[in-house]
Amino acid sequence: MINKEFGSDFHSCNQEFILDKNQRNFFEDENFSFFLSGRSALYALLQHGIKNNGWKKVYIPSYYCQDVIENLSNLNIQVIVFRSNPNNLILDYDFFEDEETSVFVNVNYFGVRDFNTQLFKKIVVVDDLTHNINAIKISNANYVFGSLRKQLPIPLGGFLYSPNKFQLPEGKESILADQVAENKTLGMFLKNEYLQNRFSNKDLYRSYYSKAEEQLTKLYRDYKLPVLAENILERLNVEEIFKKKESNIQLALKYLKDYLNYTFSVDENSLGLLLFFDSNIQRDFIRNKLIKSNVYPAILWPNQKIDNDISYQNRFLFLHTDYRYSKEDIIYITTALKKSIQECQKQKL
Repeated sequence: MINKEFGSDFHSCNQEFILDKNQRNFFEDENFSFFLSGRSALYALLQHGIKNNGWKKVYIPSYYCQDVIENLSNLNIQVIVFRSNPNNLILDYDFFEDEETSVFVNVNYFGVRDFNTQLFKKIVVVDDLTHNINAIKISNANYVFGSLRKQLPIPLGGFLYSPNKFQLPEGKESILADQVAENKTLGMFLKNEYLQNRFSNKDLYRSYYSKAEEQLTKLYRDYKLPVLAENILERLNVEEIFKKKESNIQLALKYLKDYLNYTFSVDENSLGLLLFFDSNIQRDFIRNKLIKSNVYPAILWPNQKIDNDISYQNRFLFLHTDYRYSKEDIIYITTALKKSIQECQKQKL
C-alpha cells in the first residue's frame, strides 16, 4: 500500500519524468548561469552589476520573500522597497528613478501576475520567474532569475538568464553547499521510499530536509550550484513536468467549477491552485481541515511587514497540483477542499 501525502517538499523524481538520451534539456543554453538558490542568483547579479555597470539602486516590491530582501543589505546598493502586492500591481512611475544605474525586480506572482514595465526607458528590468520558469524564453527583461526547487524536483538551485545575452556572473564553490545538496537529496530519496511504503521513519527523512533548510539560510551569497544538484537538473524532463502540472490545474478547476469565487487568477501557467478567502479565520479553518486529510497547503509568503501585505498573506493559500499527482489524486485534493469549504460555510466563519 502506498502512503499518500499531498503538498510539501518534492521527493526524488520518478523515471517517467527523466529525459531519454536523445532528448534536449530545457536549460541547454549558453545564456544560463546556475547558483545554489534563487536568492544567491539575485545576489550574484546585483554584485556583478554594482561592480561592472555602476548600479546604485534596486527597487523591490514589499510583498516578497523577506529573507531575500534582508540578504541584500550588505551589498553596496540602495535597496528600495515599494508598497505593492498581487492585488495592487499599478506602478507610480514617478516614484522610480528611470536610469541605467537603477534596477527593478519584476516579480511574477504565482505564475499569473506581474508588473507592466513597458513604460520604463532606461531602468534595468530583472524578472523573478521563480513561479513561472516556463516563461524564461519569452521574457523581455534585461535579466531573468529564479529558484529552481519551487517547481522542480531538485534539492536546491537557482538560475540567471539573459534574453539579451548580457554577460552573467558565475558562482563560487562551497563545501557547505555540497553538504546541503547531499542532505536534501537523501531526504528526497527517503521521502520517495516512505511514499512507496518501503521506508517507515517519516521523522528521519524530515530531519534531512530540516537540516538542509537550516544550512541553506547561511548560504545566500554568490555560491554555485553543487555538482550533485546539477546532475539531477540535467536529467529532468522539464517540459513534461510542466505539461503535467498544467493539465492537473485544468482538471482541478473543472472539479472546482462551483467554487471559483475562492480561486485567484488561476490559469494553466499558475504555480498551482491559488485560493483567496474573506478572512484569516476562514483560511486557517480550511488549512487545518486539509492538513487532517494529508493535504499540506503553503502560504506564500509568510512574515510580511506592511499592513496591507499582512492582510493579503493571511487570506491566501496555495495547494500543490504539480506533476506528482494523478487524476485520482487531483480528485482527492479538490474533494477535500470542497468539503472543507462546505464545513466552513456551515459554521458561518
